Order: sequence, then C-alpha cells, then structure tokens
Amino acid sequence: MPKRACGSAILITLLAVSCQSCRTIGSQAVLRVAMIPSTDPGKIVRESQPLVNYLEKKTGSRVDLVVPTNYAAVVEAIANERVDIAYLGGFTFVQASQRAGVRPLVQRERDQNFHSVFITQPGSGINSLADLKGHSFAFGDVNSTSGHLMPAYYMRAASVDPSALAKTLYTGGHDATALAVANAKVDAGAMDELVYATMMKTGKITPTQVKIFYTTPAFFDYVWVARKDLDPKLSGAFADAFLKLDSSNAEGKVLLD
Repeated sequence: MPKRACGSAILITLLAVSCQSCRTIGSQAVLRVAMIPSTDPGKIVRESQPLVNYLEKKTGSRVDLVVPTNYAAVVEAIANERVDIAYLGGFTFVQASQRAGVRPLVQRERDQNFHSVFITQPGSGINSLADLKGHSFAFGDVNSTSGHLMPAYYMRAASVDPSALAKTLYTGGHDATALAVANAKVDAGAMDELVYATMMKTGKITPTQVKIFYTTPAFFDYVWVARKDLDPKLSGAFADAFLKLDSSNAEGKVLLD
C-alpha cells in the first residue's frame, strides 16, 4: 500500500530514472516527471514549478516535468520506461500496474475517499441520474477515473446507458467539462470534485451557470507511482519529500494549497 500524505497534492507526474539506467547532466541524475492532464497541460506545468523546485532540492536530482495531451500517453510512457515516476488516476494506475508493474509511492488521504460530481445548469430540470435520459452529456478523458469510469458506472447502476444519451462529448479534461456545461454546450457532465471546487472558488464557473445534482459514493483515485525497476533510494526520496510537506511553514503551505 502507498504511504499517505495529508493535504492537497499538486496534479503532476514525476518521471524518474534508476541509477542503473539513469540519465545525467554532468554528474546530476535527471528525474523525468509526467502528469495526467486532468486540466489544461500548460497551466499544470506553470503552476507546478514551485513543486518541481522543491523536489529538486529534496531529491538532489534535476526534475523534468511533462504533461502530455491525454491520459493514455502517461501509461504508455511509464510502460515503455520513458517515465520514471508518474501521477496517475485510479484507472490509469490499474492499467499501468497490469502492463508494467508500477509501484505506488504516496497518496493524499483525500484520494482514498474521492468523489465525482455530476453538474448541470440550474434551470435544466435535471435533478437525478435518471433525469439524464434524452439529454446531452460531457465526460472528461476516456481513461479518467473521476471524469469517466466511475460516473459511467453509477449511470449504468441507475439504468442510464451512457451510449444511449442524446449526445456524448469527451472534453479531455475536468475544467473543459465544467466549461462545456456552464456554456450550455451540453446539458450535464461529470468531473473531479476538487477541480469543481477550485473553479467555483476562482470564479471560472458560477452558481448561476452550474449546480451539482449528484455526488458519487467514495472511491480510490490519484496516486504517485514509480516504474518497477526504479532505484528504491530515488523513489524513497521522492515519497519522503511529499511526506515532509507541512502546512505550518510557508513553503509547505504554498505547495499543499
């Protein structure tokens, strides 16, 4: 089981190399880092720079962060050893485990009790999963746990066949799903609960545009993993860096927020 880290985690993926096949610049090891694109990839890279700096300081390695354009690319990268440490969702973790035997390293306590939220416009008349029949709907990436897998599961449990909806849109990311609903491109959608909360807090969406009409039961989601042959010293240093974050000091609070 992965160790647990309290607080909010940054959604990025770190890609590290083992000492046996390590890329170096001079004498410095390079940890290749990647993340599933749960929101806009460029935005993730920009906002993750303080975390990259922190991890470089704590691991003694240079960290190269990449955020590909889809979830499957991260699984492919770690399965083919182009990625050393990755931030995955629950579904992509299962895929990477089956294909490449990845090792879980660290996970937020929140991610052991995660939820998807279903959203719609306040005046849509949609108030339950059953009400989705005959309407258009937005998922995120097809390989997203909270943006597709779990929402589709609970829709089928409510006798709503996702393939039989009037229109099904795959937006590629949770933020794009929220905006598709807010701008009435679709009648409803499902997304990550934390992305919804952040977008509502920052005014990217407003209560006059969207409302939550259903929240799923809890499930396991995001987790940091290492490729199976990564040097345990490197993967241990990476996990320890997260576990040492403390919101009582300024640097830790910024990263956890």
